[in-house]
Amino acid sequence: MPGGFDMFHQGHLNILRAARERCDRLVVGVTSDEALIRMKGRAPVIPLKERCDLVSSLRFVDAVVVDLDQDKRLAWRLQPFDVLFKGDDWKDTPKGAKLEVEMAEVGARVVYLPYTPSTSSTKLRRFIAPEDFSDDEAPAASSEASAIPDEAPAAGAQAPRSAAGEASAAGAVARPLDEGAVR
Repeated sequence: MPGGFDMFHQGHLNILRAARERCDRLVVGVTSDEALIRMKGRAPVIPLKERCDLVSSLRFVDAVVVDLDQDKRLAWRLQPFDVLFKGDDWKDTPKGAKLEVEMAEVGARVVYLPYTPSTSSTKLRRFIAPEDFSDDEAPAASSEASAIPDEAPAAGAQAPRSAAGEASAAGAVARPLDEGAVR
């Protein structure tokens, strides 16, 4: 389940719970500060370590890894998974269709989960620091669970596979934490 999880809120909690209900093992990829800056053009409010600590403290999250890129095929190549969860605001959109094609290329599928429209990190940031937004910038309708531009609330769970392609108990959306990440 990839996501920025900046300014953790009810939408994040809802989508993580929904993902957990649909998998045996929930691995959450928290997007690095550098990747968020590259993708969003601004740093997250909450630093990576703190975002990882918040997500890993949830009893239904089995593991947290650092997600380095919005191309989830790269994450899959680091450690294969079967399912990537996304908010249903991506369903039937060009970005959702692109993600579905990319995941199909590696044998994974995208499952859409209910999105919480009442709150998002962008809405919170807009309220706290409206000067960060230009007047002509349209209000964000998508959750910032992923905190990735052109990516709505991100959520993904994996039923990871071994190098031989078999289902395994360990898995990740991005590089494992023991490769310099935090938990």
